[in-house]
Amino acid sequence: MRIRRSFSSQFKRETAEAIVSGKISQLEISRKYGISPVVISRWKKEYCAGKFFENTNPDYARLQVKIKELERMVGRLTMENDTLKEIVKLVEPQKKASQQIFISQDWEASGRGADK
Repeated sequence: MRIRRSFSSQFKRETAEAIVSGKISQLEISRKYGISPVVISRWKKEYCAGKFFENTNPDYARLQVKIKELERMVGRLTMENDTLKEIVKLVEPQKKASQQIFISQDWEASGRGADK
């Protein structure tokens, strides 16, 4: 007969946070600790419902989960924004070089050079 294991709320919360944040996959945790993926899925659902937070008020817990999701989204969008700014810095000099303004003297000089 198999011995039934029990895990602390702290362990369950940390495991669920790691999965939700994307640090580790559900399958990796399952293999590492020998826990059924079904059990881990239940922990993840309970985490999203706010069961593992100190304050037992479900509205408060749901808001905490939502805040964590929004913080992750802000971090990801900040990284994307920084990347796009760097791309603009690289493309801007090339764009300016291709948009040179020719005055009549420059145009005539370039035409004379082309005729020769």
